[in-house]
Amino acid sequence: MQIVMRQISGLGNQLFQSAAGRFYAQCFHANLSLATDLPQNRFSHGYARPLLLGNFCIDLPMRPLTVVERLLLSGRPSLKAAAAVVRSALQIQHYTEPIPLRYTFIDPLPLQPKLRTLFLAGYWQNWQIPHRMESELRSELSFRYPPTGKNLEAIETIAACDTAVSLHIRRGDYTLAAEGNIALPILYYNRAIEYFQRRLAKPTFFVFSDDIPWARANLPSTLPAIFFDHNSDATSHEDLRLMSNCQHHIIANSSFSWWGAWLNPNPAKMVFAPRFWHLHRGSYYPELIPPTWIADGFGLE
Repeated sequence: MQIVMRQISGLGNQLFQSAAGRFYAQCFHANLSLATDLPQNRFSHGYARPLLLGNFCIDLPMRPLTVVERLLLSGRPSLKAAAAVVRSALQIQHYTEPIPLRYTFIDPLPLQPKLRTLFLAGYWQNWQIPHRMESELRSELSFRYPPTGKNLEAIETIAACDTAVSLHIRRGDYTLAAEGNIALPILYYNRAIEYFQRRLAKPTFFVFSDDIPWARANLPSTLPAIFFDHNSDATSHEDLRLMSNCQHHIIANSSFSWWGAWLNPNPAKMVFAPRFWHLHRGSYYPELIPPTWIADGFGLE
């Protein structure tokens, strides 16, 4: 059987999708490939989300979806029924992660009989798949190329600190009504900073954000912090590398900094994470945040 994992959205989601593809391919003893949607689908409300998995040591075929595949997988009302008939004849299944299970470990997948090709679509955001695939992923998600220039200098700066804590603030598309205005409040970051300052002797906070001016203006002025703003959408994997070189982590409600923390292999790391992913009590997803991380309710408990 062949599994084709559709790649959508930003780098954090691409990593979750790649990990899920590896897991299900192993479960079904299947070959795996990664297929990207058309370039215009790699944007989030106008913010670029380029495919960046080639910067990791991922040994998988990566290709665009073909025109024929897009027709076969189409959900358009005018094509949906005919596409389903053709998929059945060709023993192709297109499984889309159910929205209510977006942050849930789905095992087993409900597969149809006599299957030749399985297309998987979704986000697959949960901690259990990376945990179960950890030995493979630690090797596969090492960086293909060594750091250079400002990123090498940044790694040296991080290494020279007594205790380095990454701090990720995501705003950008998270401040838009279309995304639900789910940018975390400054209260969350103040609580996280206080948590580490009570437990660590001399923490230095390395700040990553798509809105560094906001971060500078709103984080405590006395905070021992270094702000990194030299990477772009096309080099955001370098920010993941820098995050992973820190000893501890404050993540946003973002799969991007989720992976920045996970890529740090130190079992003694402390990771401070928002318990409520979408800023309301109903957005607590127990299978999203690893049980060893500190899940904070920032006043919504």
